[in-house]
This record gives sequence, structure tokens and C-alpha cells, in this order.
Amino acid sequence: MKTSRTSSPTITDIARQLGISAMTVSRALTGKAEVSSEMRERVTRCAEMLGYRPNRWARSLVTRQSYMIGVVIPEIAHSFFADCISGIEEVLDKANYDLLLCHSRSDPKRERAEIQTLVGGHIDGLIVASVQPMRSPELFSALKAEQVPFVLFDRYFPGAEFSSVRLDDLAAGRLAAEFLTDLGHKRIAHIAGPTVSPAILRRRGFLQAMKSKGLSVPADLIVRAPFTTDGGRRTTVELVARKPRPTAIFAANDPLALGAICACREAGLRVPEDISVMGAGNVEGSYHPSPFLTTIDWPRQELGRIAAAFVLGMLSHPGQHAAREHVFEPKVLPRYSTGRLRTK
Repeated sequence: MKTSRTSSPTITDIARQLGISAMTVSRALTGKAEVSSEMRERVTRCAEMLGYRPNRWARSLVTRQSYMIGVVIPEIAHSFFADCISGIEEVLDKANYDLLLCHSRSDPKRERAEIQTLVGGHIDGLIVASVQPMRSPELFSALKAEQVPFVLFDRYFPGAEFSSVRLDDLAAGRLAAEFLTDLGHKRIAHIAGPTVSPAILRRRGFLQAMKSKGLSVPADLIVRAPFTTDGGRRTTVELVARKPRPTAIFAANDPLALGAICACREAGLRVPEDISVMGAGNVEGSYHPSPFLTTIDWPRQELGRIAAAFVLGMLSHPGQHAAREHVFEPKVLPRYSTGRLRTK
């Protein structure tokens, strides 16, 4: 006894329904520029009406594309990167691309291995928040020489012609120093991050602004730590033991700042009454009903959207990989972890 099976609608079925060629349907569904927006809309409506689901494996055999974009981030639990990925996924999904996420765990060697695996697996492009030191762009120079389409996000290699989407980190450091000094603070400590561009440039901007105000930052008030809460806690234990103690701390990112707040409270210090703490990244964002941490903010989802649009643009124009750059301006979000310097 035979059982009947209803087959899924195909591109041919859509073409027959609309009285057009299967090639036109294929081009419309993959967003090719040769098809008008009116035709693309007709095809999309018909595909939805018939319940068409694209077979991406079959499509990749015809086009020699995987329709996969590799995304490499340093920290999977960080809400900053979760927001960026949300923006990336939104844009890729509309273009019928899938996202393959890899987690480098902030390890440059692991990042290199992940990228090699992705490229060997024939992904079409890469979007990377790199943990390679800012002065070591060799990995990405090699990718560019191999004509692998890639975009850096939240990262930057000065002097290298790589496409990137990022914050003006130099300006972020300046803003933090100006905000805290305007509150009357002069003895300000800085928890710098690892040797990646956001940390290096925020430190540089912070020191430039302090110098412009005629204020020096003693070497023992600048400490380096991984971009983690534990890193902020450990280094702040050292900072609050200094004599005289700093009256404010600017941490290079929010996890460091949250760790700093924990260490201050463990030391019996009130935040902000006894010491002000400021971060960067707005990880509390809208996730908390009453965000506490004063921070530097910039649009993470939009950062992801632009990075995805950049890499799709590269794929639409093969061989024309001229570097593109989008730099967001930072803004301060004053909250409850900072206050005016109290004089005794």
C-alpha cells in the first residue's frame, strides 16, 4: 500500500504561480540587485502564501556559497555582545544568511583557531570582536591577503585598512575624565583592560583629558586587568589600599566597574558617598529596573546591524573589499554610582 506525501513547494512552483522564470524567483529570494523591489515583493508574498522554505544546502551547491557568516566574540555571557549579535542576526536573517557563533574566551590563540576552522568550513564572511593585541594585526592582514570578507566590531587596528564598526574609544576616555573631574574629583584611579584597542584608547583618552586639566595620574593608580568582574574586584582591593585613597575610579568597561563596586563595599566603603565608580558599555541597560552604574553608552544593536551590512556589502561586490569604517560617538549616562567629591 502506497502512502501519499505532500512535497514542499519549490522555486519552480512559485515561478509557475507568477508566470515568471525560476531564475527570477531565485534572484528575488536571494536579494540580487537585478530584480526590482516590486518583483521581489511579489515573489516574497507568493512564497509565503505557498509555504515555501528555502533549501539552503541545495542553494549552496548551485551558488558555491554557504550562506553562513561566522561571528567570533570574546565573551558569550556579556550582555554587550548579546546585543551586538541581536543586531547582526536581524540583518543577516533578512538577507537569508545564517550566523555561526564562536567564543574565543578572550584567548588570542583560540581565536586564531576558531577563525581558521570557520574559513576552512567555507563560511562566506566573518564578523569579529578580536582579542588580538592592538599592535598585532597579522591575523587579519593574512585574511585580507586571502580575500576573506571580514568586518571588525568593537575593535580597531590603527593604520591597518580593515573594515570596522566601533566606538570612538579615545573620546570615551576623555568623557569619563571630564565627567569625574567636573564632580570635583582629582585623585582618580583607572582600571585599564587588556591590550585590545578599546582598553588602550580609553586609557589614552582618560590620561589626555586629565593632563589637559592640569591633573597627573600617579602610576600606582593605573592598573590592568582582564575585562571581567573578578578582574575589577582584585585590582580594586589594591587601589583602595593606596594612601591617600583615590576618590573615584574609572574602569575601562562595566564588568570591571561592577567588580570594583563589590571590592569597595567589601572594604567598608560606600558608593558613591566615599568613592565614585564609573564604567563603559551600559551592560545594565534596560535589563535592570533601576540601573545603578554610571557608564558610557553607545548603540550596541546598531553596531551589530552596521557590521552585518558591511559584510553583506562585501559579498554583493566580490573583489571590491575597500575598507569601510563607522565610528559611534559616546555619551555619559549619569547614575547613582558617582557623586560630587565630599570635602571633610
